[in-house]
Amino acid sequence: MKVLVTGANGLLATNIIAVLLKKKYSVIGLLRNEKSFALPTHENLKLHIGDITKSKSFESILSEIDCIIHAAALTGQDIIDYNVYKNVNATATETLYKKALQHNIKTFIYISTANCFGFGSLNDLGNENKPIRFPFSKSLYAKSKLEGQESILQFAKDNSETKLVTLNPTFMIGSYDTKPSSGRLVLSAHNKKIIFYPPGGKSFINVTDAANAVVNAIDLGKHCESYILCGENLSYKEFYKKVTHQLEQKSSYVKIPKFLLYGIGYFGNLLRFFKVKTDISLTNVQTLCVNNYYSNQKAKEELKLEQNPIENGISEAIEWFKLN
Repeated sequence: MKVLVTGANGLLATNIIAVLLKKKYSVIGLLRNEKSFALPTHENLKLHIGDITKSKSFESILSEIDCIIHAAALTGQDIIDYNVYKNVNATATETLYKKALQHNIKTFIYISTANCFGFGSLNDLGNENKPIRFPFSKSLYAKSKLEGQESILQFAKDNSETKLVTLNPTFMIGSYDTKPSSGRLVLSAHNKKIIFYPPGGKSFINVTDAANAVVNAIDLGKHCESYILCGENLSYKEFYKKVTHQLEQKSSYVKIPKFLLYGIGYFGNLLRFFKVKTDISLTNVQTLCVNNYYSNQKAKEELKLEQNPIENGISEAIEWFKLN
C-alpha cells in the first residue's frame, strides 16, 4: 500500500512516517521544505515538494496513492485573521478530500484536534459525543479545524467507497519536534529553579502512541467515525513535575493567578486590535485556566491505542532537543 502523508515535517507526521516505514508501507511525504525533514533517507520513502493549498502542486501523484493521512495544518497561535486559518485547515482539507474521491483513494485519514469536542473534568471526561466548549469555541485554530472536520464528514456520508476516519489527538510530546511546537512546554522548564505554571490542565499523549494509532486506523478505523487520541490527564503542575524529574533538576513551582493571566490576555487583545501579531490573547490564556481532559476509551477499544507513561514522551523529547 502506498500512503501519502501531508505536512510531513510536522511532529506527528514525522512519527507517522517512521511507523509506516517500520511496517513496510510505501510512503510519499508532502512538505514545503525538504531541508526541515528529520528522518534519514529510506528506500520506501519519497518526499514531494508541494503546498496543500495549491492542488496543482501535488495532484499528479494522487493516481498512485491508496491512502492519504492528512496531517498538514496551520497551528500557530499568533494569527489574527480567521480566514488565514480557514484557507489551510478547512478549505484545503475539503479540496484534498474531493481530490481523493476523484482519484478513488481507498482511505482518507484526517488529523484534527481533540478540542473539536467538549473537554471535561477527571470525573466526567470529554469524549467524541460532546460538542466543542468555550473557550475553544472562540479559538480561531480550533474553529478552523472543526470547520474542516465537519465539511468532509458531510461529504463522506454519501461517499462510502473512500473510507474517512477522523483522528483527534490531544497535546503530543516526543521526538522530531523540529519547530519546536508542543515541545516548547518541555523546554520552558529546562534549567529553571522556579517554574511558573497556569491553573488548568491538559490531556497529554506520547506522539509515538498517537502515530501508532493513526497507522492502525488505516485498517481498523470505521467510516465517518472520529477518535480522540489521548493519554494522561494532568494539571500543568503535575506535568512540570514529571518534566523536571526527567531533567534530573530541582525546581520550585508557583501557580500564576488567574486574574494575572486574564490581564495578560486583555493586553494581547489590545495588541491584536492594532493588528500586532502575537500569540497572546484572552482566549489563549483562558484555555490555560481550564482542565482540558478527555477519554481515550473509544480509540483504545477500536484502534488499539496504547497508553504508555507520558514520561516516555518527555524523555524522548529531551533527548531529541539535546541532539538537535
